[in-house]
Amino acid sequence: MYYCWLLQGDRTLSIGDTALFQAGNAPPFIGILRKVTVEKEDQVKLSVNWLYRPADVKLAKGAALEAAPNEIFYSFHKDDISAASLLHPCKVAFLRKGVELPAGVSSFVCRRVYDTASKCLWWLTDRDYTDVSKLHDVPVPDLTPCTTTR
Repeated sequence: MYYCWLLQGDRTLSIGDTALFQAGNAPPFIGILRKVTVEKEDQVKLSVNWLYRPADVKLAKGAALEAAPNEIFYSFHKDDISAASLLHPCKVAFLRKGVELPAGVSSFVCRRVYDTASKCLWWLTDRDYTDVSKLHDVPVPDLTPCTTTR
């Protein structure tokens, strides 16, 4: 059974919301909630697109990555995980190239897409990566309006 939202304590997370997920002793992973399902025995599963931190981005040919300390990268990497790993919602500002984030608006900023297979980056507003998204069977949403509606 599929759901459009998930209730966690007194918080509601909807499809498309960003959140932090437990990662053992490592810093929490950041992801976008894509689907909520309930399986046998009331086990809640989440389908999540991962947002990569700069330390986790490995570019081709050892290219150096220049990124702001709070910058993260949208990816096509998607997993189905247990809802028990969900920590809490977080704010991510999805911005176009050249747009600055006002202070205090968000915990993280995302301006680029990271393709884990080709180990390269694109700006969110580039359309060069849309063919790559089809190979991964992950539609690329227009994320930049999310910042103004959340």
